[in-house]
Amino acid sequence: MTDFDFHNSSVSKSRRCFKKNIVGRALTALLPIVGHLNASAAETAPQTLEWKNSWSSPYQKALGGSQTAHAINEDAAFANPANLSRTRNPRSRNQVDVIDVPNLSLGGNAAALSTFKGKALNPSSWLKNLASLSSASRGYFEFQSFPWLVMGEKRGPTYFLGLPVRTTLLTLPSEDGGLTRQIKTQTTASAVLSSIISSRSGAVSAAISFRPNIRWNTDDTFSLSEISSSKSLLSDLKKSTHKTTSNAIDLGIAVTASDYWLPTFGLSVLNLPTDCVDQYLNPATGKSQSVCGAKRSGGRQDTIPETLLDPTEIRAGLSIIPRIRLGQYKFNVKISGDIYPLPLKNGGKTYGLHDVNINQLTHAGIELFPGNAMSTKSFSLRAGLNETRTSFGISLPMPHFTLEAASYEAALFSDGKAQKERRYLIGLSSDW
Repeated sequence: MTDFDFHNSSVSKSRRCFKKNIVGRALTALLPIVGHLNASAAETAPQTLEWKNSWSSPYQKALGGSQTAHAINEDAAFANPANLSRTRNPRSRNQVDVIDVPNLSLGGNAAALSTFKGKALNPSSWLKNLASLSSASRGYFEFQSFPWLVMGEKRGPTYFLGLPVRTTLLTLPSEDGGLTRQIKTQTTASAVLSSIISSRSGAVSAAISFRPNIRWNTDDTFSLSEISSSKSLLSDLKKSTHKTTSNAIDLGIAVTASDYWLPTFGLSVLNLPTDCVDQYLNPATGKSQSVCGAKRSGGRQDTIPETLLDPTEIRAGLSIIPRIRLGQYKFNVKISGDIYPLPLKNGGKTYGLHDVNINQLTHAGIELFPGNAMSTKSFSLRAGLNETRTSFGISLPMPHFTLEAASYEAALFSDGKAQKERRYLIGLSSDW
């Protein structure tokens, strides 16, 4: 019996019950039937997948993700660990050079952020309201924290320690007229341990990073009648959570030429391959393929790619920093371009996602800021472009604190068909 036949049969039964004036029993009987229909619809609906959403700071998003050659803050841990040497002064005599705490960022799309209005004193309702968005709206929320410190002896190696935690929540409207919500969550807690060596001038640096991490994934469908409160929904989400662990290893190198514009080349390999899977779902094509990367262990689920492995990511980038004068003021213009994840095939194995449009691999950004060309704490205006998706942002430094904001277009795919979604992100970082 098809879903359509089953539905008609159920409706006819409810009408007979109605004629018998047993309305209460009919509605009670229909609830599990509707839930069954919703689950069936959700199983056949196109799966919506995120593209490259493992890290999402305001700095990274505003520049279109182009940071492999020039990242000069903690973002380098997820772009090119060789650039982590630039988070400290190589002439510093301090054993601990910088401590950045709490380093928070928070964001989402317009639909999700609207659920926070007027509810500052009632946070218990946020999750329920986010899950109960109208049938025409997709909700997205993200939160992350990345406290870190950097240390090292004068002119010696740089050691970086960070504890990034990132959570995303995506709610998708159903195909059944709004009676259900598909909810996808992911939380990753990591430790980043990096060792970076540099030449005496700092023009060349190389690094190795270790990223042990734990991840919790949920992908389930809920009837709106079941979402009675944020507490109960959170409890239901925990019951369907898949927990996995991984020990990722990253390598990177950065080279800066002795030139007034500081041209820099960066190359990194993230998630050195320790395993391969044959049924990894590529979000950009909607097809399963053989992919190698950092192995994940635990509650692996074929329909949730993030539980199987983290694909190996090969990145290459260039950046230059020309200087200009506007009236009495001098400004730096940082221009950067990246290409990643570069697909590499060797011995019948694929490292990185293949059959991907070239536009999905290219990233470009521009940043305008005054002062020192290598400064991480300057007022700046930023813009980026990635697969015709635009982004822009701003940085406002204050004593010991920096406020950052970004607006960007995210890439989502349903059965390989690209969609755009405008999202917003605000961050607060500090250094001591």
